[in-house]
Amino acid sequence: MNINQAIAERARAGEPLTAAELDELAAADVLSLGMLADEVRRLRTGDTVTYSRDAERRLTTLPATLSDTVTAIRDAKAASSGELIGYSLADVIDRDWGALAGVLEQLKSAGLDAIAEAPVDRIAEPLAALRTAQAAGLPVRSLSLQRPLSGSKTAYLLQVREIVTQLPWIHAVAPLPREQSIAVPTTGYDDVRAVALARLALPAVRNIQVDWAQYGPKLAQVALTFGANDLDRVSTVDDETLGRRRTSVEDVRRNITAAGFTPAERR
Repeated sequence: MNINQAIAERARAGEPLTAAELDELAAADVLSLGMLADEVRRLRTGDTVTYSRDAERRLTTLPATLSDTVTAIRDAKAASSGELIGYSLADVIDRDWGALAGVLEQLKSAGLDAIAEAPVDRIAEPLAALRTAQAAGLPVRSLSLQRPLSGSKTAYLLQVREIVTQLPWIHAVAPLPREQSIAVPTTGYDDVRAVALARLALPAVRNIQVDWAQYGPKLAQVALTFGANDLDRVSTVDDETLGRRRTSVEDVRRNITAAGFTPAERR
């Protein structure tokens, strides 16, 4: 199915597409969809692709208790010279340690600088939770998706668009799920289509992210030509035993360059 040119022009202009238009794009030929998303990404962000080397500086597994979490943050802060980010906002909420504002204030006081992500599909009232995190001085770095979506992605994308409209300080969305279905595994076509739709549905979002640690170089490199412009969780550990060109950051930069873009480390 070819892409409706009226919809394509609205996407290029950065206009918010309707649910019907997004559904129509979702049914389009994947290569045509990717070409449009790539064009829109170039209009928004140029040819620069950013990457973040914070995989080992990021706190990922949330401890069982608030006390243990505060201790983990203090220890990590003492051992780190840079900004400390960590955890999923959904995990913090699910622990039910008390009023969210008070919990986040304790994490901030312990030395946490930002929350790594907020999986929208796991938080009952994401707008309120995100505002609470911001007020506590812990901005959320990325909106994410925890589990694979069944059926249309349009409702999820419209929900995310509403959030970033209300909270314009959010600049990154990771549209690929953190978990994979064993019964119905995703395909590369599904993944790059999701990336392209996120780029087209979210004109106010600068960074459409792919998790390098989870999805690897092959999918990440292709995703860059389907609207993605940011690679997250690149390892900070460079193993030079196989030569400098096989170290993690060199591998990332090489993949970005091979896809036709200019790599730049995101600070």
